[in-house]
Amino acid sequence: MGRYKDLLFENWHLKLFSLILAVGLWALISQESTSEVFFQVPLEYQNVPPNTEVIGDTSKTVEVRLRGPSSLIREIAAKDIATVVDLDQMPRDGEKTLPLNPQHVHAPFGVDVVGVTPSSVRVSLEPTFTTMLRVLPQTTGRLAPGYEMQPIQVKPDSVRAEGPASHIRPLVSVMTTSIDLSGRKATFSQSVDLDLQDPLVRFPEAVPIRAEAIIRKKQ
Repeated sequence: MGRYKDLLFENWHLKLFSLILAVGLWALISQESTSEVFFQVPLEYQNVPPNTEVIGDTSKTVEVRLRGPSSLIREIAAKDIATVVDLDQMPRDGEKTLPLNPQHVHAPFGVDVVGVTPSSVRVSLEPTFTTMLRVLPQTTGRLAPGYEMQPIQVKPDSVRAEGPASHIRPLVSVMTTSIDLSGRKATFSQSVDLDLQDPLVRFPEAVPIRAEAIIRKKQ
């Protein structure tokens, strides 16, 4: 019994100080004010099947509401939060509405996820499709009076495009950005880009495109 008593009172002043410190920290934390904050974060889709495209609310951001001690809330940035949707069991035919709730949000430890807005997203899976598209030059303006031009040549004259099947299959060609002919009197060539507004269509083999316009005086 005396041995246990000695152990209990050994370095008692250090043990008492540790107890007082722990109680003080607990009291400080318990009295700290609670704050809420809203973040706009992008959706992250995981386990997308190979050779498959996610379409629908793919570019959508969601509003995440967090609550926690003010000292923690002040340190949080949007990069510390992720909203993840698992597509492992998603069917590959037709559109589906997927619920969004706090369980889909990864937030820093010690902070509660209060809500997610919107509460659902609509997405669908499509096979990835690849095809070759003819490159067509697009022009603006007119040559100087008395001059004519042969059909503009572009090199390469076709490019490989890929993306969701429903976006790729209807395409047969892609236009270049505008080539300004205003007041031109002589042959010229210039680099141009592809002018396609669909963000789901990609050109995996990106190469410089050169357009050449042969201009001469009318006979």
